[in-house]
Amino acid sequence: MDNDPIALVPEQPPAPAVPTGPGWTWRDVGATVLLIGAATAVLTLLARGLVAAGGLEVEQRLISPAVYIMGLGIYLAAILGVYLFAARRAGWAAMGLRPPERRHLLSVPPLFLLGLVALVLVNAAVGMLMGGFENPQVDALTGGAALAPAELILLLILVAGVVPFAEELFFRGMVYPLMRSRFAAVPAIALNAAAFAVVHVVPQLLPGLFVVGLFLAYLRERSGSIWPSVLYHALQNGIALLLINAALSAGAG
Repeated sequence: MDNDPIALVPEQPPAPAVPTGPGWTWRDVGATVLLIGAATAVLTLLARGLVAAGGLEVEQRLISPAVYIMGLGIYLAAILGVYLFAARRAGWAAMGLRPPERRHLLSVPPLFLLGLVALVLVNAAVGMLMGGFENPQVDALTGGAALAPAELILLLILVAGVVPFAEELFFRGMVYPLMRSRFAAVPAIALNAAAFAVVHVVPQLLPGLFVVGLFLAYLRERSGSIWPSVLYHALQNGIALLLINAALSAGAG
C-alpha cells in the first residue's frame, strides 16, 4: 500500500487556455475591407455599363436605381465579408449578434436624445468655425428634391435598415472587440468612434460622426450586443432622412 500523501491527491485537469482575442485578427478586418473595395469597383463598373447600355443618365443621388443598387450591394458585401472572415469561425454571438437585455434596449431612446443634443451642439460649433454648416448628405441622398412616398420607403429600408446593421456589424461587431482586447473601455470606445467618423470621409461631419460613434461604441460595451447600437443607428439615420425630406417638401411647397 502506497502511503505517499502526494499520490493520494487526484490530478487536477489542465487549466483552459486563456483566449488572446475575439477569434479573428486585424488581417481579417483588412480582408473584409478589400472585399468591400473590390465589390465597390465591380458594382461601379456594372452600374456604368448598364447605364451606358440603356442610354440612361446616372442621377447623382442615392435613390436613383443604379446608385441605389450599387449602394445596397456594397453594404451586403460588408456583411458577407464579416461572415467569411470572422463569424464563420467565431460564430455570430462573438460578433455581438446576441439578444440584449431589456434594460439595454430601453436605454437607447434616452441616450439617443442625449446624443442628439450633443450632435446639434457640435455641428453648431463646426458651423461657427467654418462660417456655416452644410450637410452634403442632403444632395447625396435626395439630389436636393423632395422624395415621392415610394422613394422615401425604399431609402428608409436602405439607410435606416441595411446600413445600420452592416455598419454596426463591421465597426462594433468586428472592429471593436479587437480594440477592446488591447485597450481599456474608454480608449477603445474613443478609437472606435474615430475610425467610424474617418471612414465616412466628410470633413465637416467628422466631429458629429465622432460623437455618434461614441454613443454606438458605448452601447456595444455596456450591453455586449450590437442590437442596441443598431437601434440607435437606425433612429439616427431614419429621423435624419425624414427631417431632410420634410424640409425639402416644405421648401418645394
